[in-house]
Amino acid sequence: MSNYFPFSYRVVLLLGLMLVVALVDFYRKGPQATRFREYGFVVIAGAIGAAVGHVNDLITSSISPDYFILGKGLEDGPDFRVQAGLFGLQVGFSAGVIGGAICLYASRRKSAYPPIKCSRLLQMLWMPITGAVLCGIAVPLAFSQLDPAHFSAQLNGLLDAGKLNRFRQVWWTHVGLYAGMIIGLAAMLVRAIRERKTLAT
Repeated sequence: MSNYFPFSYRVVLLLGLMLVVALVDFYRKGPQATRFREYGFVVIAGAIGAAVGHVNDLITSSISPDYFILGKGLEDGPDFRVQAGLFGLQVGFSAGVIGGAICLYASRRKSAYPPIKCSRLLQMLWMPITGAVLCGIAVPLAFSQLDPAHFSAQLNGLLDAGKLNRFRQVWWTHVGLYAGMIIGLAAMLVRAIRERKTLAT
């Protein structure tokens, strides 16, 4: 989160560039233009990612504030949870935009098969969302006692056993969230490709 180029400025710049490209596309193609719908899908994916990230970090920051203070560089204080929520919103928006762009490219790029409609892609967004939520819950339950990143050694003397356990739990929650999103995204891409082939027949 750069102080010289805040996240809000980056979002405005992204939306502005999308608007310009979409207007040029409409000017050239008229009613056949598709950029507005495609960019709309990417923005919606980003908004959903922002919502998931915001809620996740609001919850996990109450479980282990140390994860965000020591691990993410947030400052402790009366607005700590607000900072954590905004941090999750920003990261979630970026992940959603990237995931949405990947889905859009795979399902609508030029090939021998017809593109998937953006409305159909919106209907399939439940897959990465569900994957992220389920894995975000299941992974810490299954693996929170494991310490592959060696937090016990790194944080020895800084955190007691209880805080260290909660630190690991929140870390595994975030690992599960990203892993579930990737799995759901992969499943969505496979379905989109199959539907493209079905449309061709």
